[in-house]
Amino acid sequence: MSGPYVARVMRELRRWPSLAMCESHQGVAFTVRGTEILYPSGHDEMRLRLTAPVISRLGPHLWESGRVHACEDGAWVSVQLEAEADLELLLALTSLAIKAHHDLNAPSRTGRGAV
Repeated sequence: MSGPYVARVMRELRRWPSLAMCESHQGVAFTVRGTEILYPSGHDEMRLRLTAPVISRLGPHLWESGRVHACEDGAWVSVQLEAEADLELLLALTSLAIKAHHDLNAPSRTGRGAV
């Protein structure tokens, strides 16, 4: 069972047109263009595929909050959701993740996807 903020995030993100819901080995997850980017990972925690470049750029600011923690693979973060501000932070980071995944899949000037 998920906590109240995880449940609210799940309800809110169902309405975002850039995201699709799917069943995964973690349960319900959200995808962008078929790539899983967000799933609940605990009662009050969500995991977000923010991408390594975004984490590299924003890492020091993310860690300052004490709510965002790096995951081992370098592309994912976990976000603790225990207050309204945490929910707003996750929604903002989800927007960044969507943009990052659109940019990764966008054709480059040579006609191939970005690397």
